[in-house]
Amino acid sequence: MKKWITLAILAVGFTSCAEDALDTENKEFVAQEQLQALAANPESLLTYTNSVEDGTNSFLRQYKTYQGTTSSSHDDYGQKSIEFGLDLMSENTPMLVNQWASGYYTYTGRVQESRITTKVWNFYYTVIRDANLILATTPADIESQELRYTRGRLLALRGFSYFNLIRLYADGEKGIPLRTLEANQDERVATSVIVAQAKADLEEAYDLLGGFARTSKVQIDQNVVAGILARYYLEYGNYAQAATMARQAYNSAAPDTEATLLDGFDEITSPSWIWGAEITAITSGIYASFFSQVGTLNPGYAGLLGHYKAIDKRLYDKLSPTDIRTQNWFAEPGNADYPAYVNFKFVDATFFEGDYVFMRTAEMLLIEAEAKALNGDNAGAQAVLSEFMAVRDPQYTASSNVNNSVLDMIRTQRGIELWGEGFAFYDMKRWNNALVRDYPGSNHPAFGKNLNYPANSPKFQLQIPIAELNANPSINAADQNAQ
Repeated sequence: MKKWITLAILAVGFTSCAEDALDTENKEFVAQEQLQALAANPESLLTYTNSVEDGTNSFLRQYKTYQGTTSSSHDDYGQKSIEFGLDLMSENTPMLVNQWASGYYTYTGRVQESRITTKVWNFYYTVIRDANLILATTPADIESQELRYTRGRLLALRGFSYFNLIRLYADGEKGIPLRTLEANQDERVATSVIVAQAKADLEEAYDLLGGFARTSKVQIDQNVVAGILARYYLEYGNYAQAATMARQAYNSAAPDTEATLLDGFDEITSPSWIWGAEITAITSGIYASFFSQVGTLNPGYAGLLGHYKAIDKRLYDKLSPTDIRTQNWFAEPGNADYPAYVNFKFVDATFFEGDYVFMRTAEMLLIEAEAKALNGDNAGAQAVLSEFMAVRDPQYTASSNVNNSVLDMIRTQRGIELWGEGFAFYDMKRWNNALVRDYPGSNHPAFGKNLNYPANSPKFQLQIPIAELNANPSINAADQNAQ
């Protein structure tokens, strides 16, 4: 009997494929009778749902989320590893040494045999599976307010996962399998259906989480969902809503100050963070961690072995000399100790316990500004951009804009400000930009420099993992994305 890689969860009950190549957790599924018993006891049900939810939140920052290999993969540390890997697929992030995560940078990780596409696919479908476990016990009409909040948080995670998956794997209207309680579709469901499902999940989550007061930035609340919706609406052209949601999320935390911009981005309690993952001595992956891979000034692959990550020279050259990020976030040309343009932005002040940022206020300002510009409100966009730039460059004026265009300046600032935070590849695709690494004076190394791809290249789609094709009778080689 074929095993489904994406772990079917049916409305009539739960089934588990323990031998499944992508079942990383190898969890036991709860029998329908047990779930019915839990539903009759709200206190026990809340304990159960909290346990599953806590495990899902932990999975977002877990080392080695993909258990399909016995070897350790030091570029697999949850959501943050995928975010930074996707940055490496852009032109904004030269990788100076061919080491961990190089499959992203060289585009070999997108092919069906690669552990990277397998890891990405498995990661988000595991989150979807666990969300469905809870959603099966928390129907829309459940009376308990706490369980309604739980439903909202897990709908947000499921919508977040579908939103990311569809942007990585869709080929036109050829989408991905759909796993909800109402649908168990193994084929490549139409992209528009998956996009609509992500929207429905996120919008219901937003409504359900009104009034929920979280105890930690690890938890998703309505403002986090507003931030995810801001990303979603910007991606799919609802610019008015993108601006509105971004402003709500922005108002939920503090604006950046010089202190928050220079604090190393390693602490979830930072006033400007909206959502993140907390890393402790117990949960740290040590060398298999974001700061190990990225932190030039930290012990780890970057700091000890010189596996540096840098900003693209063209982006750096657009920084004003009076911008505080120019000298503090990246090594200046001529630095006696480090190659030009390598990262100083991310610095862990602890011993491998630096937290992971998933959302902060700066991103929300940039979404609001871009959405206003795309909606024809250049004056409004400029006002938000000026608000953003005030703490970063005291000499900034509208006349400083790249190409004298507010939209171009906003997009330049996204590339600089959000460097290393997981947006550059998605932005490249959203803006219909080509990938251009080979140019006069390029600081991309030889092993990645020759990758120039045109806008909308099929290379910008990950291939579905070969394990999925082998195990899922509803997807075959003819359904695969281009090589």
